[in-house]
Amino acid sequence: MGLIKLEKGQILHKAGSDIVETLEVIIKGSLKISSSYSSITLNMGSLVGIVETPGNPYNYTIEAIEESAVYSYPYNSKNDIAKVVKSSPKFAPILAAASAETAASVCAVYETEFDEAMKEYDQVMADIADYPALCIKVGEVQKEFPELEELIPPERSSKIPEWTIEFASALKANEASLKKNFYPLSVEIAAGIVMSTFNISDIISNEVQTLAGYRRVLRKRTSAFNTHMKMIRAKLSDMERAESGEGDGTVTIVNALQTILAYAGASGETIATFEDQIAAFKANENRYDSSDEARALRRSIGSLFYKIYTPAFLRSLTDENIPMEVRMFFMFGFIDEELAGEKNTSILYNMVKAYTPDPDGTVLTLYEWLKKIYFLEVEPSKNEFDQDWPTYLREQKNSGAINDVQLEAMTRSPKHRLDFEIQNLFTLGNRMTFGRVSSFVPVFDQQNVLRPLDMAYITAAKVKEYFEKIRSIDYGVFCRQAVFSNTEIGITQLFYADDISPYMILMPNVGSRASLWQEIEGKNRRTKARMLVSIFNTENTEDAMLRLFGEFRWEMCKTEQGVHWNDVTDPSLTSMYCDYLQFYKKNSALSSEQKEKLRTDLKKYSNNYKNVFIADYLSYIKYESAGSPRLNKVAREILFTFCPFGKEIREKIGDNPQYTELINHYLAHIGNQAKPITNAIAKLKKDEIPIPEELTLQLEHLQK
Repeated sequence: MGLIKLEKGQILHKAGSDIVETLEVIIKGSLKISSSYSSITLNMGSLVGIVETPGNPYNYTIEAIEESAVYSYPYNSKNDIAKVVKSSPKFAPILAAASAETAASVCAVYETEFDEAMKEYDQVMADIADYPALCIKVGEVQKEFPELEELIPPERSSKIPEWTIEFASALKANEASLKKNFYPLSVEIAAGIVMSTFNISDIISNEVQTLAGYRRVLRKRTSAFNTHMKMIRAKLSDMERAESGEGDGTVTIVNALQTILAYAGASGETIATFEDQIAAFKANENRYDSSDEARALRRSIGSLFYKIYTPAFLRSLTDENIPMEVRMFFMFGFIDEELAGEKNTSILYNMVKAYTPDPDGTVLTLYEWLKKIYFLEVEPSKNEFDQDWPTYLREQKNSGAINDVQLEAMTRSPKHRLDFEIQNLFTLGNRMTFGRVSSFVPVFDQQNVLRPLDMAYITAAKVKEYFEKIRSIDYGVFCRQAVFSNTEIGITQLFYADDISPYMILMPNVGSRASLWQEIEGKNRRTKARMLVSIFNTENTEDAMLRLFGEFRWEMCKTEQGVHWNDVTDPSLTSMYCDYLQFYKKNSALSSEQKEKLRTDLKKYSNNYKNVFIADYLSYIKYESAGSPRLNKVAREILFTFCPFGKEIREKIGDNPQYTELINHYLAHIGNQAKPITNAIAKLKKDEIPIPEELTLQLEHLQK
């Protein structure tokens, strides 16, 4: 105890090793108080070590910044702090002023530490978001990092009252006046200020330590991911240097067309014809104009493209080493490196190299979908006349095109099923998703690349993100009504919602549309819908997806309602919307301005009620759910009745008078639906009977 002189750089106390037994007052020079992530400087008159706990190791390292001196006092409890102040009445005002300055510095450190912790978290989340696209760019297969699922952002401490930081800042701002006129009034006032600011410093110091712990855990959990990202970024840097001419890491693809044609086993005549057509197509800078010659060339290329695709596909089924050019052909419609452009060819190559199938089998490339058709895992899709595979075969038999034996053979024939799918979903769906039907050509062409490929690339992760986003707003969008019955436990009939995610098929083109091909398979209403989207989407993908989900809502309702889909005496989404649009002029709930807008909308959409609904559905999901009214009262009521918002959205907009009554009616309706289920579950529990999953799931569905 007593006077201690310190040389510059000398450590007074070391964190983690020295035990807290003393506190010091700086009587000369300045000391740095530091932890792993931050530090503050204390000057003459400051109390050193007061936020430490007597008998425990130091949390902070205390080091002399310059030649300094401190006076040391015993430190056994927090009461010793006031004793030190009172032991030197003349020096007490200086201690009070220094303590106030320390508290302000500690508050500033907390703000900085919190900002830094948030910055680290945000950077990790940004890297996680970028990771799939970066893997695609560099041709790296994505790895799983399950530890990243546990990450949470830092939270501001509730233990720090707002007034404390404001109080410390005010003391600092008025330091000169307080030091001259207030602190010297009595030693008790000085001691009180020291103890008040000590309490602030102590609370905030503990929270700074908590933030330091958060950052240590964050770095530990993200260590493997960050190391992997460094490798990815290094590869990306090498690629960028190569592109700028500073390296030689570019992908080299030569004579891709010949490789693809040879792989498909095309005849010499087909090879010569297709090569001539592609050469003519490349040579024409205006290859998408509306001239008869350009149209004829595009149609001819399209016709041969599918004839080449089929034998190449069949050969690939037994080939474990499919050439990269062929894989690019299957996945993107890539046919020629010059037509695609050198940079795009390199990107496509890396995308194929990095591609991994969706483990859930919900989002598939067109190639993967055709394999499911060929191996009889799913039935072929409907054709342009809305005929499914069995219906088409029966129609062929009835017309005399095939006989009973041929019908039986073709029903389970992989090749015939494949041909049907290529002629219909592939050929027509490819054209539909491209967007510009009259100028469509199925080969990958750099002239169609309107957005950077990595941004336009639709991956399984992106699609599922849209699925979850729509479910978070319109939680019943993919639900079908199903019936559960078990008379042995007293349940004769229970209707429940069965959530069935659709298939999303990625079409091999650079396009602007998403399309619903069919809402169910055959007549079974509990089968997956089939949706199509370009694998490279050049427009606003979110809007395209929302329109797609709106179309699904409409078509699924029509399927469920059957012939009553537009019969208002059997209320449904489609029947109520048709009635609303058909008789809007007589609807007293609509203002003259709203009626005029409806008239304009109907004209805009050629009096197609479905398209008007889809546009309203987009506004409902995108804007109304965010509290930004876009719809009139009638449309809003119909949409909320049949496509209610999820619980979180309802709570956010519950105070909006436009929704208050709708939500109250909805909650009452849901309460009536949930009551018998709750009673049934209670009875089963009482009788110690296992509760069927359908009951639990339906109750959870009603509580969403």
